[in-house]
Amino acid sequence: MTSTNRYATSWESFWSTSTGAPGEIFWDADPSHAAQQDLALFRSSMDPQLQLIDLGCGNGTQTRFLADHFAKVIGTEISPAAVEIARTKHAAPNASYRVLDVLSPDDAQALHEETGDANVYMRAVLHQLSPADHVTAIQSIERLLGRRGVLYLVELSSAAEPFFAQLITQYGPPPGLARVFQHQITPGMVNENDLGVLFPSDRFTLLRTGPSHIQTVHTLPTGDVAKVPAFYAILRRRQS
Repeated sequence: MTSTNRYATSWESFWSTSTGAPGEIFWDADPSHAAQQDLALFRSSMDPQLQLIDLGCGNGTQTRFLADHFAKVIGTEISPAAVEIARTKHAAPNASYRVLDVLSPDDAQALHEETGDANVYMRAVLHQLSPADHVTAIQSIERLLGRRGVLYLVELSSAAEPFFAQLITQYGPPPGLARVFQHQITPGMVNENDLGVLFPSDRFTLLRTGPSHIQTVHTLPTGDVAKVPAFYAILRRRQS
């Protein structure tokens, strides 16, 4: 089985068995806390005339929020089941959803030919891929951006691994996170130290980076919501 087929099978299994119960999707935070914190960081860097692509949109929660702030938003996912949930649960006149495999640069190119240059929003996507697949995924991102698009990404930081270790030691594995592993989804790791390798300076310009967090739906016994240490980066393709 190719890596692409492996991801497609695992994520389709995950999303096709989702019930929509509160707290089921570990990272499906209220967009007023999730996408809104990101929006404040990247909005001024993006050309508002370009479409925004929410790459790895899941069930469309964040996409629907972003549609209130951009003229046209496209949510993409590898899983048809996720796309159907997004279309059903998070429809908006200026939001559309479609299947897109980030490991297929040709498909990304086909979308670019339809939309033109686009901004890209990507929340906790790269760490879900094997490191061997990062180069291909970034080729797809390049094609979506074109010359004028800006990429905003937020990913787990180097502090995420010890955070999860302590969380599980103290309280046991969060049910939403355990469900991810049940579907043979085994997230890898990307952190702030990988930026220069993932997005080399001869191809990308780093506009800004800094610490952040990824808010989850998991409520701790203390009453606090688990916030996973993360970092953000804003990049664009280097102009020749």
